[in-house]
Amino acid sequence: MKKESFTSILLFGMLFLATGCGRNGKEPEELLDAFLAGEIPAFYDDSGEASINFGQLPIDEEDWNSYSVGERIDLDNDGENELILDGPYGGMYIDARDAKVYVLAAGEGMAGVLSYTEYDNAVWIVHSDTTHMGRRIYRLTRYDGDGNIADEFQLGAEYWDSPDDKYDENSDFTYRDAKISMEEYETLLSEIFSR
Repeated sequence: MKKESFTSILLFGMLFLATGCGRNGKEPEELLDAFLAGEIPAFYDDSGEASINFGQLPIDEEDWNSYSVGERIDLDNDGENELILDGPYGGMYIDARDAKVYVLAAGEGMAGVLSYTEYDNAVWIVHSDTTHMGRRIYRLTRYDGDGNIADEFQLGAEYWDSPDDKYDENSDFTYRDAKISMEEYETLLSEIFSR
């Protein structure tokens, strides 16, 4: 092998390593901007099989089913901002990590309205079911910054036989799969959603 060829290969390898081993080199904010510009898709998981492009989302201020660009805040506890897309059932949360863009969470209908809260020194993604008769259920998920679930739990009240669709001390209350009292339920609600 000629010395010039070896030097060229060595320089190319060093450049390859310096730019992130083949990564596109974009910072998370730039990746989110690229998603909004329609340059890259957001993947639903690491398999890369299912994705969505921003241009595929309906954007019409007059239509309830439409999406709009919301704020950017840290939703997965990694110190980097995620993008909130306001939309139906709470919209979508878009995350940039490992040189790609992902759908971190999305609204799942009336039984899974998307929101977030700050609780216990972390941000938690919330899917809530509070519009159906006989129940008020909150599923909370805390992410570790790498797209992995670090903790999750459910807080709920069920009152199927209530004639006025309100819970009382005889209703069923649960927290992390354990039965709790109405007072404990209301205390937790206040602590979790007091932002």
